[in-house]
Amino acid sequence: MVGDNGHDDSLTARIASLEAEIVGLRKAVQTRTVIGQATGLISAVQGCTPQEGFQLLVRMSQHHNVKLHTIALKLLDLSTELGPRQAVRAVHASAEPVPEPADGHVAVPEWPGVEVVNAARGLVAAYDAAQYSGDDRPEVRRQLADQVESAGRLLAEKLTEVGWLVPDPG
Repeated sequence: MVGDNGHDDSLTARIASLEAEIVGLRKAVQTRTVIGQATGLISAVQGCTPQEGFQLLVRMSQHHNVKLHTIALKLLDLSTELGPRQAVRAVHASAEPVPEPADGHVAVPEWPGVEVVNAARGLVAAYDAAQYSGDDRPEVRRQLADQVESAGRLLAEKLTEVGWLVPDPG
């Protein structure tokens, strides 16, 4: 049937449907690539098969109640910040089952990597601000140096809290 604009309406609808399918397929390819990379990372770090790595990624996703590709992205992002072993350890450890308390409420631990990554980003931001401020006044330079030192201490505290840094005994 020809519509008011002189085009075949069924052809226009079919083209729109195919365009939507292409967009969906492109998204699926991108999603699968990220999931595959995260699965490979887990397999390499844990010394397991890709199938076991994928199952661990699925358990992490279910535990954190986020989509599989989202947890895969978070894992890959965290691995660039902390390294692959620490990233997998952080996400995996937080996905371990937690015993149910007597009151019946299930306690879900916070993913420790989030606070570490946020503290690391704070340190990078403070360092960048100090490096590129362009202000040579001594009081400003001292304030920026204090912010870097404070951000570094916070990162060390967060790394110690999750067991990735052994506290200095001295």
